[in-house]
Amino acid sequence: MRQITTDVGKIIYKDVPDPVLKEGEALIEVKSVGICQSDIEPYQGKHLDVLKMPFVQGHEFGGIIKELKGKTDKFKVGDKVAVYPQLNCGSCYYCKNGLEHMCDNQVMFGSAKLEGAMSEFIAVPIKNLIKMKDSFDIRYAGLIEPASVAYHTVSRFKNANVVIVGVGSIGVMMGQILKHNNCKFIAVDINDDALKFAKELGADFTINVKEDKKIAKILEFLNGRPVDGVVLTYMDKQNLDFALDLVRKEGIVIEMASPVDMTLDTHKLFFKAINLKGSICYNFDEFVKAARLIEEGVITAEKLITKIYPFSKAKDAFEFKGSTATLKVIITSD
Repeated sequence: MRQITTDVGKIIYKDVPDPVLKEGEALIEVKSVGICQSDIEPYQGKHLDVLKMPFVQGHEFGGIIKELKGKTDKFKVGDKVAVYPQLNCGSCYYCKNGLEHMCDNQVMFGSAKLEGAMSEFIAVPIKNLIKMKDSFDIRYAGLIEPASVAYHTVSRFKNANVVIVGVGSIGVMMGQILKHNNCKFIAVDINDDALKFAKELGADFTINVKEDKKIAKILEFLNGRPVDGVVLTYMDKQNLDFALDLVRKEGIVIEMASPVDMTLDTHKLFFKAINLKGSICYNFDEFVKAARLIEEGVITAEKLITKIYPFSKAKDAFEFKGSTATLKVIITSD
């Protein structure tokens, strides 16, 4: 059985044969698929110039190995696995220099070029599998991909003071990684409920973006110590100006949100020598490290899931995710 998004707001289920494995592939019984905002947007009619209907979504996933074709001493039938969802060429400049997440020829599961994991079974390259502990709750496998995005963005910070602007699921995961790295985690958001949740999961200080004198209040909390980094999970001119004003000289401002058109005051960049960079995706090693942080409970998976739906109710899950303020919504096998 496969779930196919056939049109805006329309999902159908279709009986299909199990995939026939090629050499070097594993057959995975899908047990967990996370719904990403990038799944919701085409379902709601956005980005259809890139994602043509119909297509099978799902790039945040894991499950159980049902069959292997090819020699491997790392895996066996019955293993619980998470799936690194990027297929990279291995031969371009980026792949050869440890930057495979920027591969010139990358294909992602759940994209216009490759069917995703909204299916009972899926064939994946053995090299893309991450073995999880037998004790791991496989329902949480759908959290590992977004946790990898969080890890890629903030793992560089050690013993630092870092502000996260926008503390949804990835923002909170970034905060937990920061705490693991002995950093101060300061949460900024427009939603007081989000700030309360961030506080519960380790934020040292929270403040609403609408508050007056928020920079002064943050610096007062830090007792005169500077802010080393600011991560923007929501990008607009107001948030960018706030970050540039707040961060210390030679500090770093990271944009990990969809870009928007705006003017940029480069005087602040120049006179404070600020490092402004984008952050997107993750490499294989970062995916593995994020998986281990979830296994170890550093990232508290069970607290980051708003709701779990069975595969047969995937349309309900998409409707809920698209209309409700949530953290993660997970689809599991029935």
